[in-house]
Amino acid sequence: MAGRGIFLFRLFGIPLHLDLSFLLVLPLLAFLIGNNLPLYLELFGLPQDPSLLENPWPFALGLLAALGLFLSVLLHELGHALTARRFGVETRRITLWLLGGVAQMERIPKEPAKELAIALAGPAVSLALALFFHLAKAPTGPLGFLTHYLALVNLMLALFNLLPALPLDGGRVYRALLALRKPYAKATRQAAALSQAVALALGLFGLLAFNPFLLLIALFVYMASRAEAEATLLAQALEGLRVKDLMTKDPIALPPDTPVAEALRLALAHKVSGFPVVEGERVLGVVGLEGLEGADPLAPVARYLQPPLLLSPEEEALAAMERMAERGYARALVVEGERLIGVLSKTDLLRAFQVRLLGLDTPRGVG
Repeated sequence: MAGRGIFLFRLFGIPLHLDLSFLLVLPLLAFLIGNNLPLYLELFGLPQDPSLLENPWPFALGLLAALGLFLSVLLHELGHALTARRFGVETRRITLWLLGGVAQMERIPKEPAKELAIALAGPAVSLALALFFHLAKAPTGPLGFLTHYLALVNLMLALFNLLPALPLDGGRVYRALLALRKPYAKATRQAAALSQAVALALGLFGLLAFNPFLLLIALFVYMASRAEAEATLLAQALEGLRVKDLMTKDPIALPPDTPVAEALRLALAHKVSGFPVVEGERVLGVVGLEGLEGADPLAPVARYLQPPLLLSPEEEALAAMERMAERGYARALVVEGERLIGVLSKTDLLRAFQVRLLGLDTPRGVG
């Protein structure tokens, strides 16, 4: 899936990023559109103007059409983001990448009506753009090609996104409709099952049509729908839990002058993969086994400190997990004021998930 990418600027306060895959696909898409320009002119019923088929017009029109496509995708994602904002949900970033765009929201509302409105906002923007370019169609020339092309691709963008497959808009619409009459987690599982069936159908069609791009989309839908279902189950398992309920209390803390060899011995003895480093009551950082590879055994651990992720004991467990995942932390330190009171690790979160799946209550305040 798309990563964070290269930051460009903010739109309505939302960071816009470009994934590296976008920089690869843009010239390729421009070449493919320009190379097939005569076919597009025939499809749109436009005259085969010889001047448009001479260099550099085909590539220039292809590049403009490709940029118009990605701008349309950006407006589609802004439709989701601005509608979500109306319901109190902010968007962390919008990323343009190989397969279009992704609006990463802080959360997906569990209220079916809100999710339905947010999901339908993107296709509504695309349909509005399709209508605009249809009404603005020029009969000939470069403008004729671009208006016809953008009218078509925005219509296709709206229709494709309405396929009933997560994480596409149609999959979210389907889940929201299911959630009107059944639990959200069950609705997600049912929507994910249909999504995987749609992905397999897309993959089969892609194989028969020898279309690698369609195969890539099918793979993306299949993997993303599974991830969506797993994330929903995890969110349900951690619902109502706070960091203080899952953290390991009174963790072993090392002074900064502890030799690396001693830290490794303690890690083996206590079956842990890292330690907070504390001087007095002040947290200096963390040291993990992953950061001690090739370290001098006699050197103090202070030489290999990493900046810690600090959490409040009252923070929601799900929000803490998202912060840890986003920043790539395997463990976080729980502090009250400046005093270290616990450590939260991925193992703690996984344990809570497994316990909740078994239908048991997670012990509160026990690590």
